[in-house]
Amino acid sequence: MSDKAKYLLLALMLMFFLSACMRSNKPIQFYRLNASAAMLDTIRLPESTSQAVIGLGPIRIPDYLNRPQMVMAISDNEYQVSEEYRWAERLDQNISLALTKFLSSQLGSNRIVRYPWSPRQVVDYQVSIDIIEFHIDAQGQSRLTAQWLIKRKDQPDVSRRFDYHVSASTTDYEVMVSAQSVCLTKLGQDLAFTLKQLMKVEAGN
Repeated sequence: MSDKAKYLLLALMLMFFLSACMRSNKPIQFYRLNASAAMLDTIRLPESTSQAVIGLGPIRIPDYLNRPQMVMAISDNEYQVSEEYRWAERLDQNISLALTKFLSSQLGSNRIVRYPWSPRQVVDYQVSIDIIEFHIDAQGQSRLTAQWLIKRKDQPDVSRRFDYHVSASTTDYEVMVSAQSVCLTKLGQDLAFTLKQLMKVEAGN
């Protein structure tokens, strides 16, 4: 190999090394979801029902989401995991906290406990949620599909499938998280409305 070729190879290796160092030194950005009730009317419940204890959980998420990195679909069968954009806490815990605050605000109640609660804790309504999918798809849509179940003492269970999507982005992670928060807010609305109806019916009996 000539000296010129050696110098060129050395220069290319140095450029590759510096590029890798620059990528590794890029700061990681952390995000949290929220469920915002700012634009919604609080649901006013009768005094007798506002004392009901609501247990939120368990909330189960798929294994493909059970990681610190944010996940985006790049096709129907392929997903991209970002090392530079991550969740600030466990995703199931973030969802639980966001929905707890939302339901407390919407139902005007501070008697909401998160799973796992003490075995001595008596709950009047237990809300469990199975997240089926919750990511940005290849078209830049935020999708949230879930199956939730409300258990009541001495009453039939209430179950429903939730499916919602909203425009997001395929490049701007702040927009992605905002869109996912909108989906989570819609799920909270669905739960709050159903709980309100159940409480009103049982208060009238």
